[in-house]
Amino acid sequence: MSDAIRLGVDIGGTFTDAVIIDGERSVRAKSLTTVDDLRLGVLDACSLAATRLGTSLDQLLPSVKRFGLGTTEVTNKIATRNWLRVGLVTTLGFEDAVPEARGRFVSEGGWLVPPPQLVDRNCIVGVRERIDRNGTVLQAIDECEVLDKIEHLVADQRIEAVAVSFLWSFLNPTHEVLAVQIIRREFPHLPVTSGAQLHPVMREYERTTFALLNAATADGLNGIDVLASELSERGLRVPILLVHSGGGSLSIDEARRTPVLLAESGPAAGVAAAASVALAAGHPDAITCDMGGTTFDLSVVRGGAPTRRSRGDVMGIWTAMTMVDVDSIGAGGGSIAWADAIGGLCVGPRSAGSNPGPACYGKGGSEPTVTDALLVLGFMDSERFLDGSMTLDREASLGVCGQLGESIGLDPIETAWGIREIALAGMVNATRGRLAERGLDPRRHALVGFGGCAGLFTVSIASALGIATVISPAFASVLSALGAATLEVRRERSHFMGIPVTGDITQVRLASEKLAMAVDEDLSNDGVPEADRTITFEWDLRVSLQKSELSVPIRTSLTDPLAVSYALDDFHQEYSSRYGVGSLSSTADVELAVIRAVGTGHTSTLYGDKHESRIDEANSPGRKVARRSLQVDRIGERQEVSVILSDDLQAGDAIKGPVLVDDHDTTVWMPPGATGVMDRNRSILIEVGPG
Repeated sequence: MSDAIRLGVDIGGTFTDAVIIDGERSVRAKSLTTVDDLRLGVLDACSLAATRLGTSLDQLLPSVKRFGLGTTEVTNKIATRNWLRVGLVTTLGFEDAVPEARGRFVSEGGWLVPPPQLVDRNCIVGVRERIDRNGTVLQAIDECEVLDKIEHLVADQRIEAVAVSFLWSFLNPTHEVLAVQIIRREFPHLPVTSGAQLHPVMREYERTTFALLNAATADGLNGIDVLASELSERGLRVPILLVHSGGGSLSIDEARRTPVLLAESGPAAGVAAAASVALAAGHPDAITCDMGGTTFDLSVVRGGAPTRRSRGDVMGIWTAMTMVDVDSIGAGGGSIAWADAIGGLCVGPRSAGSNPGPACYGKGGSEPTVTDALLVLGFMDSERFLDGSMTLDREASLGVCGQLGESIGLDPIETAWGIREIALAGMVNATRGRLAERGLDPRRHALVGFGGCAGLFTVSIASALGIATVISPAFASVLSALGAATLEVRRERSHFMGIPVTGDITQVRLASEKLAMAVDEDLSNDGVPEADRTITFEWDLRVSLQKSELSVPIRTSLTDPLAVSYALDDFHQEYSSRYGVGSLSSTADVELAVIRAVGTGHTSTLYGDKHESRIDEANSPGRKVARRSLQVDRIGERQEVSVILSDDLQAGDAIKGPVLVDDHDTTVWMPPGATGVMDRNRSILIEVGPG
């Protein structure tokens, strides 16, 4: 056992995954997620992985040099609305800005309803203070009024956390800083979030919802603290690094200040790892899809890096938060099939989760899921699930499919086929929509599938969209955990500018230098050695008088006289790509809205210094160990399909569909016409062939 062991964990809705990397050796394990105490599922998965490495968890932990964790603790709080009771202190006259939600509605159960309310209207108070759009104080804040209002919220409304967000505070935060100081002095037990400190940029609504979300999830690390304490007692000598929504990692101390950044951490880790897989396979532009037990998560990789957004929807709440740009639909292995009022077959978004799970788990599940349908159709082997550690009950799956089918006039096999087809159609539509939204040509992208169920759908998705290449990574079912073990530390800070991009570059340089110093200090506080730190910049640009921006990376030093010209060229190219050539005049005035410094703490990456997975020549196919009866169509006889174990494949081995490739904890389906080859990184590169 080496002294440079990396351990990554991802807590999903159904399974908790663990990956241990020990030099050239890697092992993985899955355990059912323990919803009531996530710590238990983490310890179970880590212990099982350690056993497969030939040791125990207690013997392993002292040698671990990196422990990365993707957690659903904060995500679950937001999804279930099980958050703290929050108070909001804002500028007098703007108390209704958040409840009105800009007139926005979200879809829920087929109805358009107002978005989830982060804060009760009774818990919002306004104080007399005013700063104008230039940052000039028009009316000074009254300290006594702030104290009176917060005492009311604590005594009468029983708030458990508070957010402070004033109008124009991003330009001049003095009033907000003073209000926060008063609250912390008088109520030291009360978690306080400042909108201007958290996100000092324009748009008070998004800034305020971001602060409210952060305050509402202030206790989201309680379970992580207990886990960290236990792991430390058992020998872990390094701090746990938590995956955040931006696709990097941060320390527990920083996560305590900004717990909301841990929302969507699992999908972000998977996308980052999938980007590395695609780049190594020679596809810097790719679409990634993660199909786990609960959702189908979709993202886009361009130039070898995940695309990000600086604001967007977080489980129904529109907010300002930098995150990997992930879209999710309820189409996971545990998604429940049901019949609507007119007898139509539907799938999701409800999930069976880990308890009781699909009917085939034998834990009391009584509704058919996507996993049950796949088992009935023959895509899964009931004896080899999770490397044989768990046997699936096909008769139970057949029974629940039959019960649903009876209510809509279908037999069990037709019902199972319909469940798979509806889930597939949802994935195809989601992928098509994401590509269309960004103006991307699917023929120029590879499709990377990961998660427990993705391999059974990715080739079909690619065929429907005209995507030529599918990449099925090694460790596909635990790729998010692999990402957690290898992600770089990422910190960022932003500053609002609001000036013409061709204006005075001096003030841009000065602001950038301040941001760079702050980010460098953040990385230092996270324990990143100076030699491993890199700082880059992004600009959010927009056409003058338009309200939306596009982010472009700054690809040269700000001392370069061509820096602005390069940024404008990149902005015009991205704008035309999204909205069409001719949508933007080359003479249109462009504004620099926000500058962002991104600090990276480099760690051991997924493939080290390797950035290619060249295949010298194709060899004979792997040994076909079995045949499986598969129901490919709604009607007709089942087909006997060859099965290959992935362990029997070597680099260069060619595979030809129809075939099922069984891995330890997932299966890849290659229909007729598809051909594949295993590369040096043990990814299967599949050419889809004719639809």
